[in-house]
Order: sequence, then structure tokens, then C-alpha cells
Amino acid sequence: MKFGARILKTGLAVVLTFLVVHALDISPGLIAGIAAVNALQPNVHKSFMQTWNQFRGNIIGAISAILMVLMFDSNLIVIGLTIILVLSILIFFKLQSVSTLAVVTVIAIMDEPLGTVMETSDFIYTAFIRFSLVMIGVLCALVINLFVIPPKYEDKMYNHSVSITSDIFKWIRLELNGASDAMSIRKDVKELDKRVQKLETMYSWFKEERPYFRKTTYSDLRKKILFKQMILMTRKAYIVLSNLNRLENDYKYVSDDFTNRIRIEMDQLMAYHEQVFLKIAGKIPPETSIYYQDSTMYYDNTLMENFLDEYSTLRNTDIRLKYENILEIISSMNEYQKAIERGDRLANSYFKYHTKDKALDIQQESLDE
Repeated sequence: MKFGARILKTGLAVVLTFLVVHALDISPGLIAGIAAVNALQPNVHKSFMQTWNQFRGNIIGAISAILMVLMFDSNLIVIGLTIILVLSILIFFKLQSVSTLAVVTVIAIMDEPLGTVMETSDFIYTAFIRFSLVMIGVLCALVINLFVIPPKYEDKMYNHSVSITSDIFKWIRLELNGASDAMSIRKDVKELDKRVQKLETMYSWFKEERPYFRKTTYSDLRKKILFKQMILMTRKAYIVLSNLNRLENDYKYVSDDFTNRIRIEMDQLMAYHEQVFLKIAGKIPPETSIYYQDSTMYYDNTLMENFLDEYSTLRNTDIRLKYENILEIISSMNEYQKAIERGDRLANSYFKYHTKDKALDIQQESLDE
């Protein structure tokens, strides 16, 4: 794990929690500190939602703990049964995500009278203090997440996309040039899939974000659409690589002319993809003419027509089957091309209508934490 904003914010949330607890002169602060660590979320929107869910879950835990102690006293068996009851209720209300702190609340409340005799009023007061400690930790985590180093997902998504796509391009070139072994790079291809999934998860967090201190603008909405397409471009590039790797043995039976055609078109598409990245980062103007050129400028027909012409001349059944499998590669290339073209249009449109927007001031950062 690398040192990052989340580690820093976790420490600050615990410090703020203890400052508040000491200022209010309530204890034990350990309960509030544990709550703060568990309540920290990857984005502000999740923090708001989780705070509301934590409140409901802790209310359920606190009320259940109080009722069970008043009815059956506090002992180890009752504590275990109460935890089972609370978890069942949370599952019923679809609040499983807050089960950890709800259980902490139950234990904190029921541990106090364990093996001792307490007046009902003293127990209820203590239960209220313990519940308050948990909520103080949750609220402090929300405050830290809201005001301290709010995540700038644009930077993270862009830089991760560039890093992942660069690796994808490297392996695509090796596959197209026949310089790789399918089995030897399969592990690397699977690892790339995990990195793309991580990128897609990051976008889901970004999509949930809301501008809490200003109105939502068309720029915000357009930006989310643009970054969604940027990540889709990365996914489509990965699919091309995956198909090339999986169908490597079939690809070797394709004619040299056709493999050269595929290599040329992929080089054009990858150059086009890189240009769209440069547009999004603001390193080239939106109106820059594209590096990619339609293949019909170099050939008399399309890639699919070229494939069908070659396929129609085949007589060997085994070779025809291998050619049919190559259709998956061609199809994924077509989908990849459409994704890049849409990404290019979205980038042009964004900067055409939001020329003064500084939100896409992409900064370089360390990658793949």
C-alpha cells in the first residue's frame, strides 16, 4: 500500500474524533475512534449515504441492546443472541454495509452492565453516551471526507487510463508481430482486466459525486459522460487484446496480407486513441485533425470485405474454421473504433461548449496504488 490521501484522512479523522470527545469530556474515546476509521468512505456522496445508514443501523443496535438488557440482563449468551438479532434486522432492511459499527454499538452498550448491577436510569444514560460516541466518530469522518483533500477522480481516472492503455498497446503490438507466447502473457492479460475493473469501479465512485456547495451544471454532466466513454475506450482496447491472445493460434493461419492489414488498422486506431487522451488532457486543441485515417484511403475495400474475399477462396475446412474465429477479432476492432470515434466527438463537444472550464486540468500522479 502506498501513502495517499485516504491514509492521511484516516489519521485526521481519528485525531478530530478524539479532540471532540475530550472537549465534550465523554469516554471511552476508543469507541469513537473505531467508528471514525470504519466510517471513512472513498467519496463524499458515499460518506453522506453511509452516515445516514450508520445512524439507522446504530439506532437499531442501540435499541436492541437496551431492550435485551432490560428484559434479560447482560450476559455472554444474551450478548451473542442480541448480535444475531441485530444482524438479522440489518439484513432485512438491507443495511448490511453498516453491520460492523452496529455490532460495535451493541457490544459497547451491553459490555458496561456485564457482571455488575446498575440502575435502569444509569444504564440508559450510559447507553446513550456509547451511542453518541459511535455517531461522533461517524460525523467526524464525514467532516474530514468533505473538507480535507476531496478526491479529484478526473486526475486518477485519466492517469490510470493512460497507464493501462499503454500496457495494452504494448501487448497488442507484440501479439500482432507474433513476438509473444499466448500462455506466457495470459497472466499479464488477466492482470490488465483487474486493472480495468478497478478503473470502472473508480468511475462508479466519480459518477456518484455531487457538487454539494454549488449547482449541478451541464459541464458536470458532460464531464461524467466524457470520462465514461474514456474508460469504455480502454475496456474495448482490452477486449481486442484478449481476443488476439485467445485466438493467437488461429491468427497465425491468416494470410500475410491480411495480418498486415490488421496491423496497419490497429496502429491507426491506437494512434487515434492516444490523440483523444491528449485532447482530454488539454495538450492539443479539440479541432486538431485526427491522425487516424480511414483504411479505405489505403485499400479498395473495408476490413470486413477484405476478410470475406479471402474467406470465399478457402477450400480447406479446418482453415475456414480458423478464419471464422478471426471474426471475433474484427468485430472487437470495429467496436473499438466506434468507441474511439464517440470519445473524440465527446471531447470536441465538451471543449467547444466549456472553453473556460478548468475542471479538466489533468495533473500527473502516481499510478495503480
